[in-house]
Amino acid sequence: MPVTNANNFQRARAALRFTQLPTWGNIYFADSGSGSSTGGYHADAGTATLIQAQSLCTASNGDVVYVSPDHAESVIAAAGMTFSTAGVRYQGLGLGRTRPTITFSTDTAAQIIISGASITFSNFVFNLAGVDAVVAAISVTGADVAFEDCEFITNTGAAGVVLGILTAATAARFRVERCTFLGPAINTGTTTTAAIKHEVGINYVIRDCFFIGKCTQSILNASAVLGGLITGNHFHIYTGTKVLSMHASSTGIVSDNVCVVASGTTPMVG
Repeated sequence: MPVTNANNFQRARAALRFTQLPTWGNIYFADSGSGSSTGGYHADAGTATLIQAQSLCTASNGDVVYVSPDHAESVIAAAGMTFSTAGVRYQGLGLGRTRPTITFSTDTAAQIIISGASITFSNFVFNLAGVDAVVAAISVTGADVAFEDCEFITNTGAAGVVLGILTAATAARFRVERCTFLGPAINTGTTTTAAIKHEVGINYVIRDCFFIGKCTQSILNASAVLGGLITGNHFHIYTGTKVLSMHASSTGIVSDNVCVVASGTTPMVG
């Protein structure tokens, strides 16, 4: 396994003044404002896109891509971005809406595919409602994929995503922690079916997240899934009667969640 380039790390610390995440891998940089297809090795000369940064990474090497504040990209078609290199962490920098932002627009088939194992996105904003009725914005097929401290815009006043994150049977140990899924009470566009539709990947964790907006349910599990954990989440649903719908044969633990629904007395169904 290659050792992190020392000069690269020292330049990164001087330029960005962050505390390095522990890694044995290499460090790369992305910045849509000043980056280029030939960059990526320095904080002041990153790649222009995340996919260009991915091309520099070595699979399962513990590489980290630091993404600049105000980095912005759009997904405008099916397989608009495919993250297939395993073991890469994409670490967003910035606070609030200055965090790196990925917007889905133009086509209802617009989608990010995460097929590589052990890929993590941290501190990003995903605007899933740049166009109304995106079918399934983020498709997760790799194992051990994680989202940490991210914001997902599921609805705006005139647009909504149908499914925010959709997982496949191969998405074992899928993890979402400390994320927010945001939408308004009133939306004249599509009502979101689910912010997360987790299908069959075993041993998933959805923890300490906040879901709010107009949707049928925040989390949907339509086929039997084993050994998961949904805990510490807060749900505020402006339409419908439930926040969580689980398949009757699913197992796992649902505990310590707080729910507000528009009507009804059974906010969790399974």
